[in-house]
Amino acid sequence: MGRKLPKHLNPKELAQMRKNAKIHKKVLDKIREVVKAWMSAAEIDTLAWKITRDAWYIPAFKWQYGFPANICISVNDVVAHGVPYKDLIFKDGDLANFDFWVKDKNLWIYTDSWITLVIGGEDKNPVGAHMIEVNKKALYAGIAQAKAWNTIWDIWEAIQKEIEGGWYVVVRDLSGHGVGRKVHEEPYIYNYGTAGTGLTLKAWMTIAIEPILWETSGEISEEWGHEIYIADGSLGCQYEHTILVTDWDAEIII
Repeated sequence: MGRKLPKHLNPKELAQMRKNAKIHKKVLDKIREVVKAWMSAAEIDTLAWKITRDAWYIPAFKWQYGFPANICISVNDVVAHGVPYKDLIFKDGDLANFDFWVKDKNLWIYTDSWITLVIGGEDKNPVGAHMIEVNKKALYAGIAQAKAWNTIWDIWEAIQKEIEGGWYVVVRDLSGHGVGRKVHEEPYIYNYGTAGTGLTLKAWMTIAIEPILWETSGEISEEWGHEIYIADGSLGCQYEHTILVTDWDAEIII
């Protein structure tokens, strides 16, 4: 039997996802505006919580999989799930990843998006800035293939081509995914793949595409709490959008 995927969001749920995205964007835009050296990750966590709470939405990371904070902040060699501790203080040149989820209190629909920034400006870390540039190209190349009747492999191929063409490495153990009534749903969307494989995309699927690239190694280590590290300590970054698959160009929700 074929794999049974979650049902597509209905029009009311999809409208709610777009409403969530407005609050989600407000949080990410504020982070871009205020984050700087000598600020603590805990301050950004509080900021994300306050903006979301004041809009009567939920910062949905907290207590998912036991995670103790409102936002994941992963710096330099942390690939994902970084905890925003008070003693995590940003420095100029840090490559900082901000992963945030929003859930509404009406229909309990999720949005998921991730940005990477060089603290203090891209001139403080030219290697990191180039990684961000390649990551964005990979993300939008993948999104360009996210249309009905293409396969997930079309997304995989586009992302992998951009990452490896930029002389970086795909992190193979982490992936994008479906998103909607849960934050992680099938199908899972890796950033590499084999030609002719993968599910066929259908209109009205809502998915999170998230290329994850690393400087020299794609091997991860999970020896420290929630954080997932790159084993050789090199730099890495990630970008992510929640999108709606259509018969034409995908709609970027957030």
